[in-house]
Amino acid sequence: MKPKIRESACRRNVIPRMKNLRIALLDDHAVVRAGLVNRLQSEPDFFLVGVYGKSRDAIAGLATAPADLLLLDFALGADELDGVSLIRSLRVKFPDCRILVLSAQHDAATVALALRVGARGFVGKGEDMAELIKAIRMVAEGKVYLSADMAYRVGEAKTVHEDSEHTRQDNAAKGTVLSAREQEVIRCYLAGMTITEIAEKFNRSIKTISTQKAAAFRKLGVTSNNGLFKIKHLIDLP
Repeated sequence: MKPKIRESACRRNVIPRMKNLRIALLDDHAVVRAGLVNRLQSEPDFFLVGVYGKSRDAIAGLATAPADLLLLDFALGADELDGVSLIRSLRVKFPDCRILVLSAQHDAATVALALRVGARGFVGKGEDMAELIKAIRMVAEGKVYLSADMAYRVGEAKTVHEDSEHTRQDNAAKGTVLSAREQEVIRCYLAGMTITEIAEKFNRSIKTISTQKAAAFRKLGVTSNNGLFKIKHLIDLP
């Protein structure tokens, strides 16, 4: 008599157990969060460990509920830590968590800056949801994600920036000469924030913010607030 082979044992050997990808989401718009949660939960191997509207909540949440990947909005509210400072902080606190930026601000300069400080990919909010899912899977696998068009534009922007280093004084009105922190200050200032509000947002002193604003003004070749707003369209900022 032939021995009976249990079917369940055969299946257990043939079908591997699916590993969940732990994902956290940070976006300050409730409608955006709801749409993303609904779509991400439809993927059988995606597991949402946290959904946050504030950066401080995300930092606290990731400490107790670790994620393999954080889907991060680049620009949050005026009183929130965001952009370059947030990415740097997250990379220090959670080095094993890969960061994928999802943002409406996706010009080449912003994308290049985000990648330089530790993000592993960048998706514009105008992209199809299928492209976002593709980006999540690529970043989770340890790859860097950029759309073909964005990869080209980032490469082109990098070349222009490297060339401008030789003629920095002649190009003083261009945002590429600003440091990352000076860019953050000018971005917030152009958005209508006061020096005090910017200092609170980035947890820096008012004196430090004023010094960074003054340094940016010198590099941009302007001497007044009106002068800054006149060249706003020429400045590439995150």
